[in-house]
Amino acid sequence: MVPDIRERLLTAAVALVREQGLPKLTQPRVAKAAGVSQSHLTYYFPTRADLVHAVLKRAAERQRAGVEVAVAAAGQGAEALVRELAKTLSRPENTRVLISFVLSADTDPIARALFDGLVVGMRATIAEMLEKVGIAPRPEMVTMVHALGTGLAILELALGGSAAQPDTAATLRQLFQLLAESNSPSAQAESS
Repeated sequence: MVPDIRERLLTAAVALVREQGLPKLTQPRVAKAAGVSQSHLTYYFPTRADLVHAVLKRAAERQRAGVEVAVAAAGQGAEALVRELAKTLSRPENTRVLISFVLSADTDPIARALFDGLVVGMRATIAEMLEKVGIAPRPEMVTMVHALGTGLAILELALGGSAAQPDTAATLRQLFQLLAESNSPSAQAESS
């Protein structure tokens, strides 16, 4: 079955952003990539802003889905979690969309609301992930995992192929080890 036109357009738009970034997302390029006329595109997405918002919403859904795969792997232990999370963070095409998302959220109230929803959803998922590996998910820990994961993804994209590229799995492994140690009863007694 051929996907409906709206879905073809959205798939083509996401692919363009993944490959070239949000600035290259234009209605004519998306229509051409989807193999439809521009009038079909403007029927489903009357303005570029409508198209951008649909792409950002789809990107948020996919980013959460990738992290949810890591959460599911956490049930198999910390190493499985690290492996799946590192895979998710090492996808440059997803990071390009994330960076575009951040830039858009800076100036666009609709993108800001979508991004805020992504952050809330990601942090809930991270809290669940920490619980699955036996770490009590204190808010500062959740923020630390979120910030480090985002930073690692950006560094992977920026330094891909460079000797300075981070070893994402090793960094995550170290983070979870530190969090587990700070979560131990003796560490909590020392901080009291």
